[in-house]
Amino acid sequence: MEDIQQGVPDAPLSPAPIPPLLAPVLMMAFWMLLGGAAGIKIVQGIWHFLGVSIGEVAIAVPVGGVVGALAGALLSVIQNPRWLVMLMAMFAGSAAGAVAGKVSWGEFGEIGGQVAGGVVGGIAWATWLFFGRSKESRPLSPSLPVRQAQKT
Repeated sequence: MEDIQQGVPDAPLSPAPIPPLLAPVLMMAFWMLLGGAAGIKIVQGIWHFLGVSIGEVAIAVPVGGVVGALAGALLSVIQNPRWLVMLMAMFAGSAAGAVAGKVSWGEFGEIGGQVAGGVVGGIAWATWLFFGRSKESRPLSPSLPVRQAQKT
């Protein structure tokens, strides 16, 4: 008898799965880019606040970018989802606060708004953690099973 071929001969091959090592590398690249951008923005804000007229691009951008990227690389090692949510809440709050502060009060308001927005983001995270994630609450995703209390 002839060998019977299993499957369709002209079917496209399924793509190879993403290597497990790629996810942490991509997460580190994301945090380094975010940290570099934030570092540049912070150093340029400090540069303007101090009133230094020279070196804004030649000094502040590389220094802020490198320091921010290093801080982002350190943040990328955090794997606890609760802490990642806190970081994102603080980054989002600081970005929104910087825009609102700059519109209202100019350069000085941008720095103050960034700090205030980060604090508000941290408070929002703490509130979510305290009220929204109690042991009795349901999981965030309906696909996750609800833990049943074991009767002893």
